[in-house]
Amino acid sequence: MFQKLKFEKSFIKMLMALAIPIILQSLITASLNLLDNIMVGKLGENEIAAVGLANQFYMIFFYSVAGIGMGASIFMSQLWGKKDVKKIHEFLDLSLIISVFVSIFFCAAAIIFPENIIHIFLKDPIVTNLGVSYLRIVAVSYIISSITLAYSMALRSTAQTKLPMYGSIIGIAFNGILNYLFIFGKFGAPKMGVAGAALGTTISRSIELAFVLFMIYKYDNSIATKFTSLKTISIFKLKEFFKIASPVIFNDIMWILGISTYSIAYSKLGVNATATMQIAITVNNMFNIFGIGIGAASAIIIGNKIGEGKKDEAYNTSIKISQFGVLLGIVIGVLFFFLSPIFVGAFKVTPETSKNVIIVLKIMALFIPARFYAIIQVIGTLRGGGDVIYAIGTEMIGIWIIGIPLAFAAIHFIPGLSITTLYFIICLEELVKCVITYPRVTSFKWIKSLV
Repeated sequence: MFQKLKFEKSFIKMLMALAIPIILQSLITASLNLLDNIMVGKLGENEIAAVGLANQFYMIFFYSVAGIGMGASIFMSQLWGKKDVKKIHEFLDLSLIISVFVSIFFCAAAIIFPENIIHIFLKDPIVTNLGVSYLRIVAVSYIISSITLAYSMALRSTAQTKLPMYGSIIGIAFNGILNYLFIFGKFGAPKMGVAGAALGTTISRSIELAFVLFMIYKYDNSIATKFTSLKTISIFKLKEFFKIASPVIFNDIMWILGISTYSIAYSKLGVNATATMQIAITVNNMFNIFGIGIGAASAIIIGNKIGEGKKDEAYNTSIKISQFGVLLGIVIGVLFFFLSPIFVGAFKVTPETSKNVIIVLKIMALFIPARFYAIIQVIGTLRGGGDVIYAIGTEMIGIWIIGIPLAFAAIHFIPGLSITTLYFIICLEELVKCVITYPRVTSFKWIKSLV
């Protein structure tokens, strides 16, 4: 697979044209989360832990609606290869309606049962009170985010990756300003602390959605659906959608539940361990987005080529992107390893927590090449090619058969287990996913025409 590492200029140009806006958008979103955590981090470790645990619930919601959007995008990317805009609108309509219903459920849960949600992860009274104040305010943003995400997925599927990026830029700009005002009570605004971060986030997500919708409908974008297709959507169409979408939704929900279960494992080692991982994961997400961006671009390119009937080109493209992704992972891993200590100084934490964060970040850096390869195969090659069942199997084995059992076994059987050792054990799942996906990717079995 790695015998010829030659990348034509046309290949790099095509990949980067799609990947760079996605990467920048993801980087902006990750920066927004980092900005939130840095500002909240000035308040203390309890505040960091509270926002981190509250956001675990948001991530469960996010990946639920992301699964819906991704399921629709598998169809939409192949339909874009056929230039069938009418059917693209049908899948966007379905994605929007289902996503909004799901978001209302999560919003209601966050408002009515915030204490129960925080107690899933940690039963510390101070952290719980802070987390409750954050959840009840930020819950409204779930509905807003579900709509933004559905449109963003449709834009990406039709190779329009810049508009979602511009929306994210506007979102983070307002988020930074509003957080500063409401967290610390500047320029006459109330000093709200953690609740201020929630309010700033909610308002900024509303502004981001308003911008995206304005640009789509003002300039009659190709995805500007009028919802007329809802009148003609049949049971057969719903079955067709859920046949592909439900495995993706299931996969994303089970994946984020697995990540949330890891948070429960971290919390078993105390508030300091929880704060350590919240900081480390927030920083690490800024680097992971490069792999996610390449994977998302890969899904678009592969889906378009399969829709055009160019299966050989789809296969060759998947191999080239896999090679490119691993090389990129090596470069980023090296940079991340040496730059990781710089990030810790931005947080108000104890010397012990600071030391642990640096070690965890360096462990993350070592696993970045393997993580990039696995990400590209699961969300790029396999999903883009319509082979969602194999993608699900890979994720489930990695997290639920390898990672989680090893994590809780280590907590139970290793006396004095440190957060750094626990995290290293969990990272072994990345190697397993590489082993599982390699034989599938090097075969033609993952190429499935869906439209």
